[in-house]
Amino acid sequence: MKETTPKPTIIGVSTRPSEHLKRVWEQPFVWWPLSCVLVLTVVVTYLSQLVNEGMWADLILPIPFVYVITLIGLVIGIVINTAVYKFIVFLAKGDATFQQLFSGVLYITPITIIGTIISHLAIIFFHVPKDITVTSLNAFIRMSGPWHAVLANIDLFVIWNLVLTGFLLIKVGRTSPKISWIIVAVFYVLSLIFQYVGTTITINMSLSWG
Repeated sequence: MKETTPKPTIIGVSTRPSEHLKRVWEQPFVWWPLSCVLVLTVVVTYLSQLVNEGMWADLILPIPFVYVITLIGLVIGIVINTAVYKFIVFLAKGDATFQQLFSGVLYITPITIIGTIISHLAIIFFHVPKDITVTSLNAFIRMSGPWHAVLANIDLFVIWNLVLTGFLLIKVGRTSPKISWIIVAVFYVLSLIFQYVGTTITINMSLSWG
């Protein structure tokens, strides 16, 4: 009797990434994790519509069209991310096909979406201010200006996603752990810097126009 190989699961990848991302390398499923990501995106888009009701009311495009554009943009973004990881794996002399990495990215994406869902639910049910991310440091440390945005990026789910990305490069991309964690750390530090600089520029432009 042929032994059935255990399949990766989204929950398993989020809680036991080393084990389940190894399964992703062996069985790079696409349609199941993609379906889950699309469903979660519809949910978070609907919650965004509730949170930003005024902005949605001013949209020129029909609401269903906005949902379609959001889903298409998500898929394109995942493909671009996969291409970037494929290039990194190539430079790091790893070993993974595009489909393996694409599958891996699909499996780790839900954790970020779930974090956004939690933040939206906190706004809807507990009337948390929209500029506060309840799972980040800016919910506990109040700072104005660009530091407020930086603290929002020091978020439980953002860091969780970064950890999963590290395991993705190791278990699916077959790159060395040292190189993988260095890459993840550099990406995170750069994202914080860009967040600070981008917010600073936005604030200065608003002041100059005001």
